[in-house]
Amino acid sequence: IHFYKRHLSSSMFRQVTRAVATLRPGLTRSCSDGVRNIPTYHPDSLDKKILVHFKYFKTVEEIPHRVSQSMMAQAKSKARIKMANVMIGSTLVCACITIYFAKTYSRQNSLVEENTRRHMMYKKGETGSGSRMGLVTNTRDEAEKEE
Repeated sequence: IHFYKRHLSSSMFRQVTRAVATLRPGLTRSCSDGVRNIPTYHPDSLDKKILVHFKYFKTVEEIPHRVSQSMMAQAKSKARIKMANVMIGSTLVCACITIYFAKTYSRQNSLVEENTRRHMMYKKGETGSGSRMGLVTNTRDEAEKEE
């Protein structure tokens, strides 16, 4: 630049510096975009299915050999969130099913009352099975027959 400053007039020097200043941001931006968007990630079959599921590509065959790291990270993040929501939903459904079965097969009496009744029957000599499995498998119908 100093060489040109000595040999060029000041108006020409201003024009050259303006031209370089206007070109420089464009040059650096295009170079940095090219470096940033180079596809470096090699997706496996599950990654390809994730990319298709979240509509980055239409089919598995369209996916190139390498994709950008940022695209894959974003797709995997969406997949993680979706899977977490599915697990939360399945946990809630299983909890509701457990509550339903617990209320359906609940006992008329508590275990303490049944154990007390069983000990009283044992003292009277009217023992049935004599095992603790009777507490677990005892149904309402059997309890009504015994009383």
